[in-house]
Amino acid sequence: MNDRNFHESTKRRMKWLAICMGTAMLIRPSPGVAQSNTVQSSDKGTAPQTKTVRMWDACDPVSFDAAVKPGTCLAGHHGQTNFLDFFNELQLDGIAGGWRFNPLLNTSADTLKLAQLELKPGDRISLQNIGGETHTFTKVEKFGGGFVAPLNPITGNPKPAPECAQVLPDGSLAPQPETDTNQFVEAGVTELGPIAGTSVLPAGVTHWQCCLHPWMRMNVAVRDHEHELDQEHEHEHEHQH
Repeated sequence: MNDRNFHESTKRRMKWLAICMGTAMLIRPSPGVAQSNTVQSSDKGTAPQTKTVRMWDACDPVSFDAAVKPGTCLAGHHGQTNFLDFFNELQLDGIAGGWRFNPLLNTSADTLKLAQLELKPGDRISLQNIGGETHTFTKVEKFGGGFVAPLNPITGNPKPAPECAQVLPDGSLAPQPETDTNQFVEAGVTELGPIAGTSVLPAGVTHWQCCLHPWMRMNVAVRDHEHELDQEHEHEHEHQH
C-alpha cells in the first residue's frame, strides 16, 4: 500500500470511529433502578469503608469535539491528547494509556498484571470521573469489546461484551441500559457505586470494564477475612482431633 492509500485508509477509519462514538453518546440509556443494600456478610468489628475508583482519560477538547461531536470532551486538567494521536496509539498499542481505571496495571514486584481492588463486605465503591469524557463501570462475565464498534477490533476485542452492547438487527451496536452493574459516569462527576457483599458485588472476584473504552479494566475482589479466618481455625481444629 502506497503512502497516499495508507493515509486515505487511516482517514476513513478515523471518520468511522468519530461517527460511531458520536452516535453511541447520543443513544446513552437512561438510569436504571437502585441496587439492594442487603449485604450478604460482614467483618465483625470493622467499619465499612468507601474505596474510590478513579476514571482517567487525556482527551483534548478541541480535537475530540471537532472529530466526534461538541461536548464529547470537557475542558479540564486531565490531558491534552488530540484525537489523531489517540487513534494512532490505539492502532499501535491496542490501548490508549491515558484512558484507565486507577492504575490500569499493577507493576509491583516486577510483575505486570491487571489492577485489583480489594474489599470486604460492607465496603462501598465511589466512582470518580476526573477525565473529560463519559465512562462506564460495568460488570462483565468476561472482558470484551464495548458499544463503540470501531474501537473493538483495533483494541483486540472483536466480540463485544454482552453486558456492554446490544447487537441490533442491522449488525450495529447500541449501549445496554444503565443498571447497578452498568453505571455511566459523566466527566467531572463522582457518584456512589456498588456495595461489596450485595448481589451486585458478591464475594469473590468480579470483572469490570468501561463499555466505551474497553481496555479500561479492573478486577474487584470481595473477601470476608473474618469468615476465612474462622474457616481456617475450624479446619485446624478438625486436624488436631
